[in-house]
Amino acid sequence: MSIICLSIHLCLFCFRTCFHKGFRLSASRRSLSSLSASQGLEFAQELVGDNERQLLSEFRRCYRENPYPEKLNLFFPNEERIISLLYASTSSYTSSSFLSTVDRIFRQLHAWPSAWPLCRKLLSPEHPWSEAYSKQIIAEGFWSPFDFFTVDLSTLRPLQRYPLEELRQQSSTGFRVVERWLKKLEEEGETDEKLQGFLKKFLEQDKINSKEQVMRLRPLEDLLEYLLSTLVDRIFEISDSDAMTAIVTARDLRQRTILHVAAEQGNSILAEQFLQSVAEENRKDFATAKDAGGYSAGDLALLAGYTSTAEKIQSLGVPPTVEWLKEYSKTSKTSTSQSSSLCEIDAISVDQFDWTVFQTHYVAPRRPLLIKGGVKMSVSDRVKFTRDGLLQIAGTRPDDFRNVPAVEMPLQDYVNFLDQRDQESDFERSEKLSYIFERLKDDEGPLSFARSPPKLFKEHIKLRAAQFSLGGQLMGSTLAFQRGPLHYHVDAVNSLIYGRKLWFLKPPAEQEFRKTVVYEDLAKSGGPQGLRVIQEGGDLLYVPQDWAHGALCLKQCIGLAHEFDVVFRDAGPVSVETVNAGLGVALAGIAFFSFGIITWFVQHV
Repeated sequence: MSIICLSIHLCLFCFRTCFHKGFRLSASRRSLSSLSASQGLEFAQELVGDNERQLLSEFRRCYRENPYPEKLNLFFPNEERIISLLYASTSSYTSSSFLSTVDRIFRQLHAWPSAWPLCRKLLSPEHPWSEAYSKQIIAEGFWSPFDFFTVDLSTLRPLQRYPLEELRQQSSTGFRVVERWLKKLEEEGETDEKLQGFLKKFLEQDKINSKEQVMRLRPLEDLLEYLLSTLVDRIFEISDSDAMTAIVTARDLRQRTILHVAAEQGNSILAEQFLQSVAEENRKDFATAKDAGGYSAGDLALLAGYTSTAEKIQSLGVPPTVEWLKEYSKTSKTSTSQSSSLCEIDAISVDQFDWTVFQTHYVAPRRPLLIKGGVKMSVSDRVKFTRDGLLQIAGTRPDDFRNVPAVEMPLQDYVNFLDQRDQESDFERSEKLSYIFERLKDDEGPLSFARSPPKLFKEHIKLRAAQFSLGGQLMGSTLAFQRGPLHYHVDAVNSLIYGRKLWFLKPPAEQEFRKTVVYEDLAKSGGPQGLRVIQEGGDLLYVPQDWAHGALCLKQCIGLAHEFDVVFRDAGPVSVETVNAGLGVALAGIAFFSFGIITWFVQHV
């Protein structure tokens, strides 16, 4: 009897193992694109077999060569060595274990933009494993196109903040790495006129950025998108019909296709590639496919301000649907007229807020929203943000409250500084623009209560970062923590506890990073930048990912900013193939152990 029980337990173990293995694979597809640049050798570390240690050794060597590995994902592995090691590692180039090794190498190389040319060579049709990779990895859904068909500038973080000459001054080691990459691109450009053109535009814009102290990064994105498009060409080249079907029919958690993602990023090159990869008779259906919110790829391009990408989609015979605006206006109840203050974006009152609507029609398509009265706090929490409340914290825990880097003075002195400043003339105030924008650590002491996200958001988001802001009239976004008067990052909700703020926002297509203080920037430019919004005390302002934004205090202000990721509580169903595979192994296990039990009884009873 114990043997029967043991066999049943082993069968269940086999089923659970296979089932969860499939589920983990599905989860990894969703999380891969969010891997941070600092994770470095994330995939290569899995190369631990006897025939793979030399491959891992090569990746580690090129990783050590980069003196700036946590900020620049520019590594230069020896392509001849990697290819030759793959050939020498086995005689079975279509086995699942070997293809798994090729896949890990592909994923590691893809994380490094400088290694994309080697990615292309890795999957060249001349190799005996390329066709099998298409059939067994791509067609079978072992990787998602969403992980590989997007450009992520965070892998080149310093180039988001500094022109080349300024990078040379900030970090000569970092500059040498970038310089090596650019030289390799110049060499490739000798035989590729398109690459030569994109590289030239990037270098020209870099000089303008340096002169104007405004980081406009579209030429850099265009350069990376072109480089990525050559890799996508190679993937399409080796993909059979099943693999191509897997790519163009793939949907992410928001039910978007790869065309949606390209359109949202303004990636016209990839958008055209994806459309042309589909048979002409199916192209319209592919291009007009709606996501979970009812948006087509063209809609997302228009919402982000990428009119050229929308025009590219339209030029292939598929106009944006534009019907989403009518449909959404019935559902959202949004109205900018509900706010008596200046507001050039959607605004609602807090009693109209619905998380499902917000997630579907603001977070997903990246649309900013002002929520009037959205700061919901208990009386005890609100008191902590008053002048007296903050001074009490500073007085009771003076040793715990560090000097604020932006002003280098204790909180109590800064509050007195603001009070004194309010008595001065406009000219005197314009000379004192030291705005506090303090990032709160995970182990924050005196301001730990400020890390808590707004109640409307708290149950639905995963907190990435929290900041505390405090300032007076004419103060606002500065270079503290490398944030300029206009900057951009992941999704964020901004709470204004007290005061009045004027915000400036620009859509992703007009994305830029300015390197001066907001008041000085406005005085220099002669006027406001982008869409304007006045936020009153008690209001929440949602700023979507990649929207450039900056703020100016119109009087003394206390506020919070919480950067976040939306938590998807429904991880999605496990695929039928995964369930069937799990059942297949379980049933095979049951058959095997049943046969063993019968044999044992025949021999011993």
